[in-house]
Amino acid sequence: MTPESSKPRFKRRRLSALISLTLLINACSTLPPPAEDTEQAGPLSTQTRSVAQTRNRAQQIRTQRETQPELELTQAEIEFQNSVWFRVSEGMQFYHQHYNDSIQEEIDWFLSNSSFISEISARAAPFIYEIVSEIQQRNLPTELALLPFIESAFEPSARSPVNAAGLWQFMAPTAASLGLQRDWWYDGRHDPIASTSAALDYLQRLHALFNEDWLLTLAAYNAGQGTVSRAIERNERNGRGTDFWSLSLPGETQRHVPRLLALAYLMADPLSNELALEPVPDTTWLARVDAGSQIDLNLAAQLAGIEPELLYQLNPGYLQWATRPQGPHLINLPLDAAERFSANLADLGDNRVTWERYQIKPGDTLSGIARSQRTTVAALQQANNLTGSSIRAGDDLLIPRAYGAGDGIPGMASILAANNNQPIPAGNYIVKSGDSLWSIANRYSLTVNELRRWNSLSESTVLQPGQRLVLQAGNLTAAADLSGSTQATLTQRYEVKSGDTLAGIARRHGVSVEDITEWNGISQRALIHPGQELILHVE
Repeated sequence: MTPESSKPRFKRRRLSALISLTLLINACSTLPPPAEDTEQAGPLSTQTRSVAQTRNRAQQIRTQRETQPELELTQAEIEFQNSVWFRVSEGMQFYHQHYNDSIQEEIDWFLSNSSFISEISARAAPFIYEIVSEIQQRNLPTELALLPFIESAFEPSARSPVNAAGLWQFMAPTAASLGLQRDWWYDGRHDPIASTSAALDYLQRLHALFNEDWLLTLAAYNAGQGTVSRAIERNERNGRGTDFWSLSLPGETQRHVPRLLALAYLMADPLSNELALEPVPDTTWLARVDAGSQIDLNLAAQLAGIEPELLYQLNPGYLQWATRPQGPHLINLPLDAAERFSANLADLGDNRVTWERYQIKPGDTLSGIARSQRTTVAALQQANNLTGSSIRAGDDLLIPRAYGAGDGIPGMASILAANNNQPIPAGNYIVKSGDSLWSIANRYSLTVNELRRWNSLSESTVLQPGQRLVLQAGNLTAAADLSGSTQATLTQRYEVKSGDTLAGIARRHGVSVEDITEWNGISQRALIHPGQELILHVE
C-alpha cells in the first residue's frame, strides 16, 4: 500500500468565514488545500500530495502574523492561539508524511462522530498542559499527546478487558519495568503525571529500537515490541517491505496507527471544521505538592480548601483514602489551592492520618482482622511494620481509617482559621444550591461538628437551598427554625467501602445509578473511594 496515494477529504473554509467563539473553541482539523484550489468546497479530489503542501493552521496563523501584521485575527484564531491545542498543532512532526484510504476512513469516522473529540478534549483538560509540556521538553512530536485519546479516551481510571490501565493503557509487567509502583494503596498507571513520564520513556525506547520510525514505534506500543519485530523479520525473509503499511499485524494495531494519524490531521487544524475543543489555556493550573509523609486525602482536601471529590479526580493514582505509607506522597492540586495546602500542612505537624487501635484476641488471624475491618493484610502490615502474618493475642494493631472532615484532628479549626481569611458573615447563612456542611465549614474556618452542634443537625441531615444556618456559637436564636424541615424523611448517608461501585450500591439499595449521581451531584463516570459518603433516598 502506498502511503500517499490521495488527499484527505474534509471541509475547508476561509479564515474570514470561521464562526467566532465564546466559551468553546470551534475546531476540526484538515489538510489545507493546494494553492490553486483554496476556494474548493467539499471533498478534495484524489491527487498526489506532497509534504510541501502540508501546512497546518498553527503555521498559517504564525506566518500571517509575521508577514501581514496589519491583518487582524478572528476571535476563533485568537482563542486557538492562546490555547494548549495551538502548541499541539504547532508541534506535530510526522503525521503529514502519511496518507491513504485507511487514514481517510478514520477521518470520516471522527467527522461523523464529532462529539467524541469534544468530550475527550474536556476530559483531557486537567492534564493536557502538563503532558504537552513534557513532550516538548523532550523534543518529541506532539502527535504523542493524542495517544491517550486513542488508548483510553483520556480516562485515567480506564481498564481494558486484558487489564491494561490508565491514560496510556499500561499492562502490569510493562509498568513495573518502567518503574511505576503498584499496590493496594497506589497504582502509578492511573497517575496521569507519573504514567506520562513512563509512557514517553517507553516510546523513546521503542523509537530508538525501530530505527526512529514513528509508525513502527506506535505499532509496537500497541501490539508489543516482539509482535512488530517478528512481523519485520517475516517480511525480510520473504523480500517484502518492512514499513508499517507492509507488515502483517493484528487487526487492532492496523486500525490503531491510522486512527492516530487521522486524529492528528484533524487536530493539526482545529479552525476549519465544526468540532468544539475544550478551551484549555496554554498555562499550568496544576501544582504537584509533596506532602512528605502519608496523608489522608480527605484531610488534604480540607487543608487545600477544595472538595474531596475534586482532589480524588486530580489524583486517580491513589486507590484508597490516603497516600501510600512509603510514598509517593505527591498530590495534584489546583494552583491557587497549593499555597493554602502547604501553609495549613506546615501547621498541622504529624497528625495526618486517622487510626483506630485494635487489640488482638485469641484465635485472631491477620487475614481475619483485615476482613472484619474492611482493609487488607498488606495495609495492616504496612501500617504496623509487620514483615509476616504472625500476630500475638494482647498486642495492639493500628487500623487506618478515613478522616471525617472537621473531626479527629486536634487543632484543625484553629489551623484553618489562621490560614483562611474569609470572615464569618453576620447573622445566619442562607444555604445555596450545591452547598454542603463540609464546604460551608471550610469556607469559614469552622468544623462540620460545630455546624451540626450549633444547628441541631444529625449526620444524615441533607441541606436544602434557602435553609438558614447559624455560623457562630453565640447566635443560636434561629436554631429552632432549622430542626423541623431540614431532614428528608427517607434520606440516609452511605459510607463507600473498598470494592464498591455505583452500580453495586444502587443494586443493593433498590435505586438507580442515575438517582445516586443526581442526589450527589456527580457524573456517572465519577470515581468513588472508600470512606466517601453518598446521599441515598431509599424507601
